[in-house]
Amino acid sequence: MRDMRSLRMLNLHGPAGICAVLYLWDYVAEHFPDTGRLDKISSEDIHLFCNVSQESVSFVKDLIRCGFLAQDEDGTYFLPDWREEQPYVARAEERREAGRAAAQKRWDAKAHKGKDKKDAEGNGSAMGTQCSNTNSNTNLKSPPTPPRGGREGNAPVNEIASIYADVLPELPQREEPTEKMRRDIEARWKAGPERQDLEWWRGYFAKVRECPFLMGEGGTWRASLGWLVNRGCMDKVLGGEYPTRAEMDEKREGPGVVRAMSDEEFERMRADEAAAATAPG
Repeated sequence: MRDMRSLRMLNLHGPAGICAVLYLWDYVAEHFPDTGRLDKISSEDIHLFCNVSQESVSFVKDLIRCGFLAQDEDGTYFLPDWREEQPYVARAEERREAGRAAAQKRWDAKAHKGKDKKDAEGNGSAMGTQCSNTNSNTNLKSPPTPPRGGREGNAPVNEIASIYADVLPELPQREEPTEKMRRDIEARWKAGPERQDLEWWRGYFAKVRECPFLMGEGGTWRASLGWLVNRGCMDKVLGGEYPTRAEMDEKREGPGVVRAMSDEEFERMRADEAAAATAPG
């Protein structure tokens, strides 16, 4: 906060006024991060998400007087200099797009490399057939490729970690999965036949990408690979406990008022994080 703005607000509304400004910033960071414009938000809504009584009739005007809020010609409220003062939040969508593009580029490169390798193996096999100097009519075949995992086999831990890095480059990364991560991934891989497919894991991480809370948008906490492969945490993600952007849009409870995660839900999230770091696979 700028000193003069905060001092003015402190003088007008005391410490509760400073808390109200923080609530305002938190709400805008979650619901209007790109522009800082509170589209379809009324003064009554601002009282609501700033936790200020409607009886404080001068509150919104005081926000404007102190420089924390402004109103344009069509009556829409906005936060002045939002993109300059909150560049990390305001450019979240740009980072997401860059992350998607980078992940797609890496995936395309891997797919192209795999195709080149397959073509090379095919050409080698054909050349071996054409250049054979044996008169034997025996139909020789290469041994089958061993399975890449299954209920009785080992999970491709490194490949799953690589997919996580491709799909979610903004989240915390490690050079190598820890032993606990490896045990958790093994357990989650063997939990069902549908999970014994790398595309299932790509889809799982893609679902995480669409959940703003798990991506750390508007807060300091972000999901990690260790958290995402913990049994309880994975069940909650798959069970839809963390809403996607599309689901948040569908759950609007009034003009411009979007359901935010409650304090209890946030505390459960932090408890899940602690459990993921200590619970056995």
